[in-house]
Amino acid sequence: MIDFANSYMTWFGAAGGSMSRIAIEAACTLIDGSGAEDAFYLIAPCRAEHTHSDGQLIVMPNYDFRGIFGEREYRIIRTHWVSEPDYLDDPGLDTTGGRVFDEAGLHGGKWDEVRLDVRRFDRFAELGSQAEVVDATLDNRPLVSRTELRDERSGTRALLEYPVKTMNVMKNPVRFQIDTGPIIAPDFASTAELAVARFDLAHIVYNLFDRGELILRKPVAVGEGGAVTDYSERVEYTGRNIALAAE
Repeated sequence: MIDFANSYMTWFGAAGGSMSRIAIEAACTLIDGSGAEDAFYLIAPCRAEHTHSDGQLIVMPNYDFRGIFGEREYRIIRTHWVSEPDYLDDPGLDTTGGRVFDEAGLHGGKWDEVRLDVRRFDRFAELGSQAEVVDATLDNRPLVSRTELRDERSGTRALLEYPVKTMNVMKNPVRFQIDTGPIIAPDFASTAELAVARFDLAHIVYNLFDRGELILRKPVAVGEGGAVTDYSERVEYTGRNIALAAE
């Protein structure tokens, strides 16, 4: 069970450049048919900035900056105020605001080192019933959820792991509902060359242990000819949801 409150990605800039430590917000491990695993981690978002500047610090026009990191691969997603529907056709950064810039590659071409410090709770328990989830929530125990998905076509499994930031519970009748994010969800249909590029940003909602819903972060048309990027595409899934609590 990952201790997300104390887990970090740190990059070390090339030639002794700037270093950044950023909290890890979610994880997804891809498991192929042979059992080989490849883990990826979503880092907390921040805003575009002039780092270590003696002048203005916030970049204008500003954009949302977030990333996904594996042991070798990275992906940086910069989302401006407005994203146009054809943004995938133009990978160039447009600082006037108007496109999403999605960059993926290998650590070695960008940083001297990328360090993933993933800490874990030594003692935890799976919550096997609605009542156990409600009790652990009201006891204010640290909660983490796992969701296991499977692509029947390729045989690939994905194990999502994420902290439960929002939990809704009832005592009579006994019920719970997790609503949390952001997380990373696999796009099993993606043909991107790098595995790190085959994820969607998402929030997850479930109140049963064998199914739930994802809301994916996608470009969506607004007004006449405009678009924004937001959580706009709902997906139902069947899989295994596991609620965990630190002891």
